[in-house]
Amino acid sequence: MIAKIGRGQKLGGLLVYLLGEGEHNEHEHRHLIAGSPSVMRADWMVDFHGPEAKRAARDIALEIAREIDLPRKLYGTAVRMKAKPVAVGARGHGVDVVERPGKGEAGVMRDAPNWHCVLAAMPGEELSDEVWAQITHTFMDEMGFSATPDAKRAQARWGAVRHGRSGEHGDGQDHVHIAASLVREDGSKVSTFDYGPGKAKGDWSRAEEVCVLIEQQYGLKVRASRKEGGELSANSRAEIERMARDQGAETERERLRRMVRAAAVSADSEVAFVRELRDAGISVVPRWAAGGKTDVVGYSVRLRHGNTEAGPWCGGGTLAKDLNLNALREQQWEDSPESRAAAVAAWLSPKTTGERARRGLDEAELWQQAATQFGQWHQHLGEIPRTDRARWAWAAGQAAGVFAAWSEKLEGEQPGALAAAAQELTRSAQLPKGERRYRPSSTEKHLGDLAKLLMSGGSTRAESHGRESVDVTAAVSAAVLAALLLLLLAAIAILLEVARAHRARGELGRAVALEGVSTTRLSPLSKRWEAQIDERRGHEDRDIRDIGVTPTPERHTDIAAAKTSKLSEMLNKAAAAASAPLTPPSASNARKPARPRRVFYSEMTAEQKTLMRVKATTDAQFAFRDLNVRALSDEDLAQELAERRAEFGMLVRDLDERKIEGPRTRQAKADNAELARKADAIEPALQADQAASELTRAEKYLYAELAKLDTAIEETPRRKLLARKALQDRAERAETELAEVRPQAEQARGEAEAAAKATGSPQHEWNEILRESTPARERHRLEKAKEQDRNEFVEDRGYLRDLQRTLDRVEAESERRERLTPEQRAADQRRARTAPKGPKKSTETGYKMPYQPPPDLGRGRDSGPSL
Repeated sequence: MIAKIGRGQKLGGLLVYLLGEGEHNEHEHRHLIAGSPSVMRADWMVDFHGPEAKRAARDIALEIAREIDLPRKLYGTAVRMKAKPVAVGARGHGVDVVERPGKGEAGVMRDAPNWHCVLAAMPGEELSDEVWAQITHTFMDEMGFSATPDAKRAQARWGAVRHGRSGEHGDGQDHVHIAASLVREDGSKVSTFDYGPGKAKGDWSRAEEVCVLIEQQYGLKVRASRKEGGELSANSRAEIERMARDQGAETERERLRRMVRAAAVSADSEVAFVRELRDAGISVVPRWAAGGKTDVVGYSVRLRHGNTEAGPWCGGGTLAKDLNLNALREQQWEDSPESRAAAVAAWLSPKTTGERARRGLDEAELWQQAATQFGQWHQHLGEIPRTDRARWAWAAGQAAGVFAAWSEKLEGEQPGALAAAAQELTRSAQLPKGERRYRPSSTEKHLGDLAKLLMSGGSTRAESHGRESVDVTAAVSAAVLAALLLLLLAAIAILLEVARAHRARGELGRAVALEGVSTTRLSPLSKRWEAQIDERRGHEDRDIRDIGVTPTPERHTDIAAAKTSKLSEMLNKAAAAASAPLTPPSASNARKPARPRRVFYSEMTAEQKTLMRVKATTDAQFAFRDLNVRALSDEDLAQELAERRAEFGMLVRDLDERKIEGPRTRQAKADNAELARKADAIEPALQADQAASELTRAEKYLYAELAKLDTAIEETPRRKLLARKALQDRAERAETELAEVRPQAEQARGEAEAAAKATGSPQHEWNEILRESTPARERHRLEKAKEQDRNEFVEDRGYLRDLQRTLDRVEAESERRERLTPEQRAADQRRARTAPKGPKKSTETGYKMPYQPPPDLGRGRDSGPSL
């Protein structure tokens, strides 16, 4: 729930606008849904739609305005506030909206008797008129506009008008407008500052508190910026409108958050950070400490397009808590007086260093090196205790920086799956209030080199054309795409490690959010790249077959690049580093009697299974086409046959178990049940926490009131007996109230603490758990899990066919050897060991071909690659 409040002078003009068509005819079916008793007349609760209702809507709007404004005119009560002089001078005495002056601006007192509030549901929510009526009544009661049962406070008149969804095309948020008078029916004023003991000061702050109560009471979505953990600053209305007008894919704030994150992780010093921001097209200005330009204590950034700047100035801490300058100095680079002094010159200089430094690596080598570094860091995560939240938050920030750098490299101004992963990891990097940040030691493994590697070198980048973007993988070779896929699999594994750490700490909401990004955004991307690799391999096969007929320099270059590629070696090393050898052992190991059993396909993780399928495809491209069963010794052949049969049987049983329900579906059902259980426990804990907070605020208010009264009594001369007596009476009443409130507050805090422990979840996860436990989110999570289980079932069934073909070949070789005599078997082994290895040279082109095309075995015979 979102609340926005304004003040004005002319109530009639406001209601005419609210019941009118709007600036772009966006007000459809506008009607009065709630209000104070005197406003709720049947003939005023009419549904207005279309331009033909303009006159009738205007007449009723003016009648409602007169009814609401009647007490002010009757008693002549003046309600004034400080306003901007520019607003008064520009709009004259008939100004409708009274704008508060900004910080440091001068102001003049203006009449502002009318109060206007917009209540908007979160995106995706749509409420009925009955629910909106209940919400507005609750909101106005809590804001102090309703009469009290003891008649100490009179009713203030107000009315609520509903338009439906905002936006010119009705694609915005469901919302209502509340127009109210700040003069009560007895002529007294409505206070918009002091709402009593234990309540926030000011109508904006109080409205935020009331929105929290409404979200809890009516089960609405929780605004992310109010959560204690994982919050990010929201986009302003101006930013959203600019994005829609320019047909952009993200706001300037979101783009800045991604670019600054990438620069912060890749920089190894404060000087490098400033230069990286400016080279990336970001305007950056320092915030100096008092006393001159010798010490930088903060910074602000703004997006730059050429020589023009766009969007708001955002402080580093506004983008994310761990992006403020103090956090970066503690977590990203070495901080010392010398480094700060060196950075002052960089902050003062507006110049850029020019083009980023490029590395002498081709695309395949770039992605291969990045995948290797990411895989090594994945192993490092296993050393971090799951309970160390601060350290895992730092690790999530590091991974977010790599995803952000990769997104800048591939996606550019068209954010996709990588940008979504960077944003979710950024949320995981935000610590709850009051928790200390992790300060890495000098020996701690950072990801700065990897982020720097991704941001430099190569030319792969998305090209935007309006809202569409060109697929950056459309023109790359299968070798480059395979290296990209390997890096993506390592990145998914790291994201899931962060999710597992959240699960281990009971932070189920964050874990589900990260796993959702992996399931809905990253996994489909890996499937698409895997399919493209297979398609490119088939195209390159046909090109190679044509080389003998029509050789061209371009094809020669492709063949030479394929010949010198180290992709197969890189894939083998990465697969072995994941858990265990995924390929048959080398010839030297084959002679050992106790060869360790390889990891079966059914025992692998989803990432390792994908890697296995990719390896099969790339091996077929680079001449490692089949398992050479002829070269195996009798002992190794027997072990290979036993392992293949065991693996085949295990995979068959696994597929039989998954026909009805897959593992991801079972996990999604378990998550839904656990989230529902936690949500049921959180509801009473929230109520207890709210009661304890109110009593604690009342207790603090009384303590502050007693301190003020004691000071006032001391400063009042003793000769003023009546004044001192009045102050002492007030102090005694405050002490009496405090004596009553103190034990109640202590008891409420104890009950709140016990209720919080009973939930089994940290408090900063409560709002996210409530949001994830809604029926709609549960259905969505279950449907996605079922879809992924179906896709994995089809992929594993395809691998079963490949495994069957390989098993048939091993069995055929075993049967063939059983028919040989010992002399024939020895001669056969000698021929297999002395057979030439490696690709054959083309007799027409002179180039070594990556593999010899298989013979045509006739229709219906399979000649595809196998492991």
